Amino acid sequence: MRLPRDYLPSGRASKMLNSVIEAIYLFFNRRSRLLLTGYVCFALLSVACLALIDQRENIKSLLPDNSADIQVRRNFDWLQKAPFARKLLIDLHAVEGISAIELQQAAAALSGSLQPPLFTQVLSGPPLEAQGQLFTTLLQALPNLVTTHDLQLIEERLRPEKIKQRLQRVREQLLTPQGWWTKQSLREDPLALWQIAAGHLRQLNPMAQADQQQRDFVSRDGRHRLVVVDTDIAIGDVIGGGKLIDQLQQMIALHVPAGIQATVVSGHQYTLANASTIQRDLRIVLGTATLAILLIFILLLRSWHALFVFLLPASVLGVSAAAVAVVFPSVSGITIGFGAVLLGITVDFTLHVYFSLRGSSQPTMQLRRLTSPLIGGALTSFLAFSVLLSSSLPGQRQLAVFSMTAIATATVLALVVMPQLCGKGCAASDPPLICVKRVRLWIVVFWAAMMVLSAVAVPNLRFDGDMRSLGVSTPALRDGEQLLQQVWGNMRSSALLFARGKTLDEALTVNDTIYQQVQRQSSSIVSLASILPAPQRQQHNRELWNQFWQQHQPTLAAHLLSIGADLGFSSSAFHPFSRWLQQPIEPVGLHFWQQASLTEVISGLMMADSEMTADGVALISLMDEADLTPQLQHSLASVPNAIVIAPGGFSQQLSAALATDFSRFIVMSLGVVVMVLIVWYRRLRHILLALLPVASGLLFMFGAMGWLGLSFNLFNVIAAILIIGLGVDYGIFILSRCDGSGCEQAQRAVLVSALTTLAGFGSLVLARHPAMYSIGITVLFGISAAVVTALYIVPAVYQWTESR
Repeated sequence: MRLPRDYLPSGRASKMLNSVIEAIYLFFNRRSRLLLTGYVCFALLSVACLALIDQRENIKSLLPDNSADIQVRRNFDWLQKAPFARKLLIDLHAVEGISAIELQQAAAALSGSLQPPLFTQVLSGPPLEAQGQLFTTLLQALPNLVTTHDLQLIEERLRPEKIKQRLQRVREQLLTPQGWWTKQSLREDPLALWQIAAGHLRQLNPMAQADQQQRDFVSRDGRHRLVVVDTDIAIGDVIGGGKLIDQLQQMIALHVPAGIQATVVSGHQYTLANASTIQRDLRIVLGTATLAILLIFILLLRSWHALFVFLLPASVLGVSAAAVAVVFPSVSGITIGFGAVLLGITVDFTLHVYFSLRGSSQPTMQLRRLTSPLIGGALTSFLAFSVLLSSSLPGQRQLAVFSMTAIATATVLALVVMPQLCGKGCAASDPPLICVKRVRLWIVVFWAAMMVLSAVAVPNLRFDGDMRSLGVSTPALRDGEQLLQQVWGNMRSSALLFARGKTLDEALTVNDTIYQQVQRQSSSIVSLASILPAPQRQQHNRELWNQFWQQHQPTLAAHLLSIGADLGFSSSAFHPFSRWLQQPIEPVGLHFWQQASLTEVISGLMMADSEMTADGVALISLMDEADLTPQLQHSLASVPNAIVIAPGGFSQQLSAALATDFSRFIVMSLGVVVMVLIVWYRRLRHILLALLPVASGLLFMFGAMGWLGLSFNLFNVIAAILIIGLGVDYGIFILSRCDGSGCEQAQRAVLVSALTTLAGFGSLVLARHPAMYSIGITVLFGISAAVVTALYIVPAVYQWTESR
């Protein structure tokens, strides 16, 4: 049954377009050299644009920057400032009859071998013994650090029996060869109160499960030692990171003996693992895709003219990248990479022109029949990708500009240049691939069953915003991370608590508030507040200290005198201690601890905060994310100028933003496509038929991912837009073939188009890199369902509806 002309996409506007395209074809048919010269100039310009554009790899292009989700990007910036994000951690494990001394010697030898310029700082333990008189420094700081709990410990030491035990120990120490050097220290602090201050200093040790009584990073069982290494080489530097890890492995081989197992964990290893995996994947994927496309070329195209089917779309790559450079200050390399893959959609246009015009004796007639569906398909794809302009992710907006420019340019090349390159030497005698009358009922039933099964699994679909899941993690890296967590604690994925201030004192006040709130609910916090309280807190602590000694000093002096006399001490032996208790107490500041050689410890927990002021300061505290309860997180969120970031919470924020954007993209893409189809067809039946491949492709993709437990991420979310663009193209071309208004070879062109897309995208399922694999598997599901629906179901439904 033929449709009335008013219901076909070939009304007045279509006739006008047909006339324009026909006139262009006739004009260049007599001036082919001019056309080819112009195209060569265009291709050279495109290559030049691609070579000159400054591409920058920036992961921030995949983070939201709109006002609603700006917190996600801001949290990511703060998350990158974690103290252990840029360090190399080396665990040395004595596994075969190695003594603790041998393990210590190996750690010392390895630490001494790691020298600049690759290694800038090496720590085998917290620098608590950086100076010989550290205990004097700690004793001076104690009145400013003391807490109610500390005073209870001191009060316990003031009991007569405890004083006697301590003075006996002092006498024994004085009788040793080292006694002469420690005599003055023992007179100044006979009760060893410096040890209480040292407890505050040990709270700066981020190794929660380390033996806190050791000077070095030693595990509680004594079988592990940790070496922490700083470097100036950026984590994303593949070449520098390779040299760094190679040098480290050489030093380990030279200085770590057999029987000691060295485990290295650093961000550089993840970068190298990703780089090597991508290189391996590109060899396999490109080889497979090239072989598959070559096979398609030999079996279905069979003409050197068909080379232009691929060359014309490829030549718009540079121009599309240049369009992105004009609109955005910098071009993301990720955009160019994904955009180049998405150019597979533009091959459809040249394929349809090739199959329609090759060897045709009436090329102008074939071109008139092809123009309307081709422009309709290009327009729907163009508008489908245009919805990415509303994305909160800069990378996706760049991808929108890239894809829209590529589709528009490739459409012009397909309609203007390709008709002159199709060749006239062979007859287009290929029979239609599918006859509507031969579509079996079981195919339709099987398709319907698959759609029902897919719909059942759609609720299982989830969104994954964790960027770590998009990178390569080898078994060795996972085992290393697990070992560090088991032996030393969860330091690499701790929650970060930032205290911000325009001045150091302001930051210390916020930091102290954070510290106090965490201490009420959990003791697992690493914070400068343990040794550098806010000025107000120090004042409060000094008042507690003075009140305590006003009450206890007379009694203590009497006990020291009487018990000391019994043990042979002179009456003036401990006068330095008594005089110290009566001296005015000075507050401690940053300079005080820097003089104590703790600069390295402090600098790891302090950073500049230019967002506050030019001299702004941010202090970093660490705590186990498991201890960051919702109640504690809520109370910390109420602290002014405090920022709380947990890796798990960041992933949830990013997932929520991604899910919102994804739902909006689907609705908007389908909306603009439906609007175009309404204008194009003006008949509900044909609008639904054109959308059928899109609906089935999306449904099967969602369902298959739901059944297999796959999740959507920052990369494969684009696959949905691709399926909408390609699926509606398939629907338009097959519908034009069914109603007789389009090309007789539309089915073959759709099949070859789908096969080339699957050759490019489908080969990504062979990749080991999670991001590449996720794209390949999602497109493989969606395009396979869309093309089967277009080739089999649309003709069958069309015949059934037209026969009623």
